[in-house]
Parts: sequence; C-alpha cells; structure tokens
Amino acid sequence: MTVERPRPAERATTRPPSALSGVRVLDFTRYQQGPFSTVLLSDMGAEVIKVEEPGGEPGRATGLGRDGFSAYFEAHNRGKKSIVLDLRRAEAREVVRRLVPAVDVVVENFRPGVMERWRLGYGDLRALRPDIIFASGSAWGRQGPWGERPGYDHVAQALSGVMSEQGGGPGHPPHALIGGFADQVGAMLLAYGVACAIVAREHFGVGQHVDVSLIGAMTSLQSMPLVRFLRTGQQPGFQERRAATYTHYECADGRYVAIAANTQAFWERMCDALERPDLKQDERFAGPFGRAEHKDALVRELERHFRTRPADAWLERLTAADVPNAPVLDYAGVAEHPQFWANGYLQEIDTPNLGQMRVPGPPVQMSATPPRVQGGGPELGHHTEEVLLAVGYGWAEIERLKDAGVFGK
Repeated sequence: MTVERPRPAERATTRPPSALSGVRVLDFTRYQQGPFSTVLLSDMGAEVIKVEEPGGEPGRATGLGRDGFSAYFEAHNRGKKSIVLDLRRAEAREVVRRLVPAVDVVVENFRPGVMERWRLGYGDLRALRPDIIFASGSAWGRQGPWGERPGYDHVAQALSGVMSEQGGGPGHPPHALIGGFADQVGAMLLAYGVACAIVAREHFGVGQHVDVSLIGAMTSLQSMPLVRFLRTGQQPGFQERRAATYTHYECADGRYVAIAANTQAFWERMCDALERPDLKQDERFAGPFGRAEHKDALVRELERHFRTRPADAWLERLTAADVPNAPVLDYAGVAEHPQFWANGYLQEIDTPNLGQMRVPGPPVQMSATPPRVQGGGPELGHHTEEVLLAVGYGWAEIERLKDAGVFGK
C-alpha cells in the first residue's frame, strides 16, 4: 500500500499559535515518564528547556546507533531545547534560580528529596516565583512508607496489580504490559496535571505542586477492574477472549481480523456478513446472555468459519455490513495505514542532525490552536548560550561559568 502523506516542505509556513504557545517549561526530567510528559507539552506549543547533566541524560545512550539515532531519546525528547548544567556545582544551581522567574513550569522526576537537597524544591522555587507550577513525576507517590524508594516502570507495574491482572489473575504467572506502559500513562497524566495547573493559575492566580506517580497512573488505568474487586472481592484477570464477538480470529491467510460486535444489531449484521444466518437463529446464540453462557461453543464455530477465507475478504464483508472491525496490524502495517497519516498521528519532520524522520504526532487535535511537533531531539547543550542570554546573562558571565565547569568539562 502506498500512503500519500505531506512532505515537510509542503506544509504551511505560517500557523496559528498552539494552546500552550508562550508557556516556558524548565525540564529536569530523565528517562521516560517525565520526558514524554514534556514532549506532550511541547506538542501543544510550550517552549521546553531540557536541563541535562554533562554528557547528557541517560536516555541519550539507550539504544544508540552508529548514526547517532536513539529511538528512546527521540521519542521522549523531540521538540525541546537542551542546556547543560552540572547541578552538583553551586554555580549551576544559581543559574537555575536565575532562570526560574522567567519560566512558568518546572518539571522533574528525580527520586523524591533530590531537588530539595539541592535547594531547588517547590518551596525554594516558590520563593523566587510565587505562582510557579512545580510538577513531579515519581514511582510511588511522595507520601507513605515507599515515598523515597527508587522505582521504575517494571516494578511499578508489579506493585500496581496490573501484572497479575494481565497474567490472568491470582494464581497465574504475572505478565507485564508493553515496556514503559506505566511510564507513558504516567507521562500523559503528568502533562494533564500541568495543563490543569496552568488553567488554575489563570483563574485563581495560584501556583502549585503537581505530583503524578507510576502506581497512581496504573491505578487510574485499572479503574473498572479495581472498582469491581473493591466491591465484590473478585479478580477474574485477563482472558484471551472475554466474549466470542469482541475478540480476534485467524483467517485462511494466517492474518487476524478483530471484531467488536457488542450489540444485538452488530451481532445480527455480522452473522449476515459471514453468511451464517444459522448462528443468529441458534437458540444458544440468539441473545446476549446465551452467547455469554455458550461462549466456548460460539468461539469454536467462529474460529472454523474465519479460517475459510483470507482476511481481506472478511474485512470487506464486515465493513460493508457496518460491523466494527479492523485488521490486526504490526508496526509495519501501522506505518502504511492511511488513517494514521490523515489524522496526523504519524508525521514526517525535518531534523538538523538526523534528516527527515517519521514520528508519532500529537494525539489531540484542536481546531483553533492546533498542536504541532516542534522538531527532533535536541543536540546536547545546543541551546545553553541562547537560553542564558535570553534571561540576562552577558557573554563575560557565560565565559566565567564555562571556565568554572558549570557546563561540564
């Protein structure tokens, strides 16, 4: 399949502002949860200034290729500016204090207590700008007996119950979700918290400390099964097929078709599309309760039937009958499917160091203040002088900081 998509040079050169245009974010985050949250803010127009240690944050080296490309770094840091500060030095921390009055938001995901030990915690920065928004990403939340423990995505998935649920429930081997799942969901909620804090400041004139943890994100993600357990004490766990008509089936060519015939009307249309009117007439399957009770028998019928034709044949018939369906795609299929490009969920951008790149685009569309990808991942320290000059540093001061090792050796 050939997908038509706009080339970077063909896009309009003038665009309306994005929702967070004019908002400046000082970003101390590393790895995944924090960095992706500030990518989302960047897509919405914020100027994100990434503060990195000498040598760069650890994400730069994750999966690094010989051409300088790291999918890990690009995915979580595109559209930002980079400055280098050695925060172990008092002079570097003083630079931060001078930057804070000129920014709207500070985001960090160090272990709780690190920013406070550097005297760069919320209380310290609020003294410099009373309405500062200080956002923290943590593993466990800042309160409670685990508040100051180290933590990452995998162990947060473990504690949150999602591994048990995904593995089939109590008594079954645990199974993790895709790597970084807690990080990504935590990142989205951290960006959401920042956006809400910006609105609150506009309405009430207050800054505040926003905190989002990995286990909090996973608790939110599991809202329905947790509510069920807290009420009933039941945790049935993940099932490959919770319903015979809301699942996927292998076809004659080895490809899979997913269906979501979750209403009576969709069920009856599906039977017609499959040329199996006998199924909707079968008293076992005629109504939703019967289909649930006799799920295994219906699964066997549908498994046999879907294997009689290739996937495209079934997709065409199901679509014509207006039954919710989709092919089960791998990433190669996703990259070629026109729906992702038409909505900007995949885009092609120009970068100064890696050339043209295909990247995920913003997941939210806005008609009056459209989001946009502001570029690729920044070169380490590329914007240090630009940022310092913008807040009033002179060249002589910058040279003195450089000689003192504030920007690294």
